[in-house]
Amino acid sequence: ATLNAVQPYDWATFLRTRLEYTGDTLPEHGIEGGGWKLVYDETPTPFAKTAEKIRKTVNFAYSLGIQVDDKGVVTDSQWEGIAAKAGLVPGVTIVAVNGKDYSAQVLKDAVTAAKSTTTPIEFLVKNIDDYQTMKVDYHGGLKYPHLVRGEGKDLIGAIAMPKK
Repeated sequence: ATLNAVQPYDWATFLRTRLEYTGDTLPEHGIEGGGWKLVYDETPTPFAKTAEKIRKTVNFAYSLGIQVDDKGVVTDSQWEGIAAKAGLVPGVTIVAVNGKDYSAQVLKDAVTAAKSTTTPIEFLVKNIDDYQTMKVDYHGGLKYPHLVRGEGKDLIGAIAMPKK
């Protein structure tokens, strides 16, 4: 009723369709329809940098599919992700990457270097009191999501514009 007072439309059907939809396709093209697009590159956003600093974690969710804290503990792993399939799951501690003591920068460097080679990234991990070597065959580099202006009218910008 409130939405109809602002703009007459079948809002009940519009909202129900989006809230209760259980089909095979997602509305991932909504961003593009609003004049923007999602891209990935090797530069973390200011938000990502701040989140890493505050949470004391590094986010490889869009590349390896894991998050790792400052002590090397895997704190999150994407189900069926490339790192999870290799055994890098929450709770294991990364001790070394490609033969070097773990640090966030060492892992970032290894992911970046893997772009120009076919050699898997090698992890020495500790799981409770068991040490194991795991190899992750990933060569896509660091990836961070960004919204950039796309084609068409900027509807999202108009929606996000502060009220005057």
